[in-house]
Amino acid sequence: MTRSVRLITVAAFSALWLAPAAARQESQFAAGRSLAEEAAAARTRAEARTPIPRMRDGRPDVSGNWRLSGGAATYSWEEHLGGFGVASAGPTLVVDPPDGILPYQPWAVAERERRRRPESAYEENVAKCILPGMPRMMVFNFFIAQSPDKVVIFHGTHLATRVVRFDGRQPLPGSIRLWMGDPRGRWEGDTLVVETTNLNGRGWGTLGGDVISDAAHIVERFRMINASTMWWEATVTDPKVYTRPWTMRFPAPHVKLGTSPEDIDLDFEDSCHEGNVDLAHLKNLYDAARRQ
Repeated sequence: MTRSVRLITVAAFSALWLAPAAARQESQFAAGRSLAEEAAAARTRAEARTPIPRMRDGRPDVSGNWRLSGGAATYSWEEHLGGFGVASAGPTLVVDPPDGILPYQPWAVAERERRRRPESAYEENVAKCILPGMPRMMVFNFFIAQSPDKVVIFHGTHLATRVVRFDGRQPLPGSIRLWMGDPRGRWEGDTLVVETTNLNGRGWGTLGGDVISDAAHIVERFRMINASTMWWEATVTDPKVYTRPWTMRFPAPHVKLGTSPEDIDLDFEDSCHEGNVDLAHLKNLYDAARRQ
């Protein structure tokens, strides 16, 4: 195992402390079933020919509680090894380029490696109870409320909410930069497309230090398959960081667990707090990885 991968897997183990609410959701849903089995079951579920629920205007009704099947890493978008608290190795989430490797510019590779050093652990924004940003936020559970002119996405960690409008209003000026960016929505047939700009570029893309700058333009696609499953993917264009656009997709679909927050035991109380003492644990785990 390389030093870089060891650092990534240790950081993932620390996430059990840094995002306990999200970790509890994952473990409760997957109880008695491996993540691979859960993902396979979701893919089988997606084959069902149940009709897609629709709004009065004929658009797909994407509202409800959505949970990513099989889990997904917040510590690396690329292929990673298991160990140091990570249950198993994971495949790359990068589907374009076809080799699964992020098309980094050389300076950005160096920056990612710098972030993986133990002394850089304190820079990780989620550890400081700051929003994960996009597209990182999508590895956590979320609830969608839908109306004809907007969808509202309530994320299951850090109490983040995104209001995605379809009313044609002007985007925010470039001088306004946000942790979650400025999302705008449209429909392409039955696919909900969300374009996000105006990111502040201050967050880490993953616990492993992947880089997203303030120039990033993220295009998400939410595609309903049937009444209870939905595929999600995102294409990132960031000319400051990458040599070309790239696309990520989870290996299994999201599964609908109900149509209202009361249908399942979603824990929206994130226990992270200002002055989080677990930052010391994160640095210590990076140090332990370096000594291996």
